[in-house]
Amino acid sequence: MSLLIQNAALVTGSPDRVTPRGYVLIEEDRIAAIGAGPPPPTLAYDHVLDATHKVLLPGLVNAHTHLEQTFMRGYSANRSLLDWLKNYIWKLQAAMDAEDVRLAITLGLVEAMRGGATTIVDHHKVPFSARHTDVVLEAAQALGVRLVLARAWADRGTNAESPASILADLERLLDEWHGAANGRIHIANGPLVPWRCSPETLRRTTGLARQHGAITHCHMNETQAEVAMTVQETGLRPIEWFASLGLLGPDFHAVHAVWLSDREIELLAEHGATVAHCPAANMILASGVAPITRLLSPQPGRARGVNVALGTDGPASNDGQDMFEMMRLAAYLQRVTTLDAQAMPPGQVIALATVNGAHATGSPRFAVGDKADLVLLDFDAAHIQPVGDVQASIVYNARGSDVEALIVDGQVLMRDKRVLGLDESALIAECRERAVHLARRAGVA
Repeated sequence: MSLLIQNAALVTGSPDRVTPRGYVLIEEDRIAAIGAGPPPPTLAYDHVLDATHKVLLPGLVNAHTHLEQTFMRGYSANRSLLDWLKNYIWKLQAAMDAEDVRLAITLGLVEAMRGGATTIVDHHKVPFSARHTDVVLEAAQALGVRLVLARAWADRGTNAESPASILADLERLLDEWHGAANGRIHIANGPLVPWRCSPETLRRTTGLARQHGAITHCHMNETQAEVAMTVQETGLRPIEWFASLGLLGPDFHAVHAVWLSDREIELLAEHGATVAHCPAANMILASGVAPITRLLSPQPGRARGVNVALGTDGPASNDGQDMFEMMRLAAYLQRVTTLDAQAMPPGQVIALATVNGAHATGSPRFAVGDKADLVLLDFDAAHIQPVGDVQASIVYNARGSDVEALIVDGQVLMRDKRVLGLDESALIAECRERAVHLARRAGVA
């Protein structure tokens, strides 16, 4: 099966390259041709999609979220991070059964797709049984999106697991699911936070992940209080401590990374690690502003900056999954905190949500021979037109509601702003009722 998309403005793998009018040919699951202007008359295809007044760009990568939290919206209001976790989120998560998880994840994936994401990194915080986790992977497989499931764990503190059970389940997931669904499903090691993880289990889980070519994905340096806890216990700041344990590398994702020392930034750059930036959650929980412009820019004595990808964080601390909103917030935050109107130009922001995320997760990019993961935006709207600069309009004007079509692995998952193969209204109704019962069971209603 082949699909021709024509008459679209193309924002390809290089964030600074925009083709005002062009075409893309998809054959099976890959991009077979990209060109400017009309397609050549010799081009053969089975189906055609006219994209006049539309923009085609690489699928967005949501580099960090907690999809089960779709049933936990609104609890972050006026609460600090630790109060929010201990008195609400941990209680709700502990009360979830596998069916709660299945419904919450499905709703979260639909929302993420509507927000432009073709790849989602889900830091899965309710691995209470094999079924609690498998339903996440099954939901992603059924909807057709790419999913990196970071199996969350803590072997210290509230709801701690034994190291043996953590390692056994992580190994099971890597053996059974890593690379499944034609490569759309990946498993990752997901330690929750440094202060809840023992050094030995951190080393062993990271080693296991590396044996399978999987990443390690952990909340790091999110608040000043958390940094102080690690310093008090280890004498080192969190990134420094992880470096001393041999955990940093191109396969390491530091989520949030708000409160970083100069030395920690150097360590992240030296090891080729990735920072997953979640601007909305950092704002809502008053965690602070991550130093993204400093991370991205090479410094004296440092040949390269740090790779930074963009995430929404979970619906309990955002409270949405719209990647276009994240792009806008990321740009605004850096400009207002640096007082530099030139900070975070639109092309760089788009790279955070696409190219940089693809580098971090192994997702496809937008080039001939790549897997076809693309998002088509409808620009024929009052809040976008007239368009002076396509990239600026993507960052400053576009919304999740402008996603016209979503293509993953060459398959059209959304068309005409509708998720295919799903009764979305029925799903929402079922989730609404289920979330009420969950809150009562957890004792937070």
